[in-house]
Amino acid sequence: MPVKQPGAGPAEFMSRLLRDGIDIEAIWSVGHSAEHDAEEPEETDLLVFADRPTLDRLRKCDGLRERDMSLLVVTDGDAFENAWGAPPSSGSLARWAWREGTPGQAYYDESRWAEAPDEEGSVVRVRRKAFLLWRRMS
Repeated sequence: MPVKQPGAGPAEFMSRLLRDGIDIEAIWSVGHSAEHDAEEPEETDLLVFADRPTLDRLRKCDGLRERDMSLLVVTDGDAFENAWGAPPSSGSLARWAWREGTPGQAYYDESRWAEAPDEEGSVVRVRRKAFLLWRRMS
């Protein structure tokens, strides 16, 4: 797996992503706390709206794969899959209860295992926030 180039930041990655995924409609940064604006996720998770051929093309672009970057691609307006990484993951915006709120922001629910010892084995839903990074102009 290629290692991130020294000095390769988010803007440089976005440039490569848009170059290799020419049919991308929008890019969102996901995984942010809905309650704490200052809290940043450890890994960068991007949600890309595109189509199946774009997902297939992105899976072949080794130059985009970065250790601290996760790329989920929505292919039909609802279903999404990760572009790289193991294990393969998929999901649905409907199951996430994805809702665009104010311009450039969306909210969704993430299911995760409860961390409290008295709730061991329980699944909890955590409200998350997403930020629009780029959208194709119509």
